[in-house]
Amino acid sequence: MAAPFTRSIVCPVLIGRGPHIDALVQLIEQACSGQGQTVLIAGEAGIGKTRLVAEALASLRSTRSRERAPLVLPGRCFEPDRSLPYAPLLDLLRSFLASHSPEGIAAASDPTARALVKLLPELATLLPEPAPGSLLEPDLEKYQLFQALTRFFTRLSVAQPLLIIVEDMHWSDDSSLEFLLYLARRIASQRVLLLLTYRSEEEHPVLTPSLPHWIASDLLWN
Repeated sequence: MAAPFTRSIVCPVLIGRGPHIDALVQLIEQACSGQGQTVLIAGEAGIGKTRLVAEALASLRSTRSRERAPLVLPGRCFEPDRSLPYAPLLDLLRSFLASHSPEGIAAASDPTARALVKLLPELATLLPEPAPGSLLEPDLEKYQLFQALTRFFTRLSVAQPLLIIVEDMHWSDDSSLEFLLYLARRIASQRVLLLLTYRSEEEHPVLTPSLPHWIASDLLWN
């Protein structure tokens, strides 16, 4: 009977990706200094997009003190999420809630953050009661939500550089894609890096046609 295989079969060294890691670390450093960046990492399934991001973060942490390290908010899209509005953004918000005290959450929020309760009802007990407001048309309500999300993320970056990671964007819902492009156009002077991964071989009815908008804005890196 063969002895059980107990050693990891994952190579501890990412081979042939040194220049890519260095380039990604440089972009994160630029974002940490106030030059907001948006990075799209494309590749086939299993090629190592997630590993590349993990190695870049490990390299960055080895050169930065804990106080200077960016706040990392991870999110991920799954295939069923195409029918669930804002699914990866809920991941980002819940990552923040899980890593901060109620006092820290309140300090990072402003009156506009109350609009986020529509996405994340558990925020209701952590934010001040809103002033009475009027009902808005759906398009105006969505714009208000986009503004509130953008202000929330940029306020976080004032205290600490912010790295927002959303993986598998080829499975994203349309509303999340629309917001992320909205955010990407508004972080140029913020300490924010928006990092998105997607499978280049997957066709997405909204992501694929929108790629020229990212490229035209000088946002694509692969």
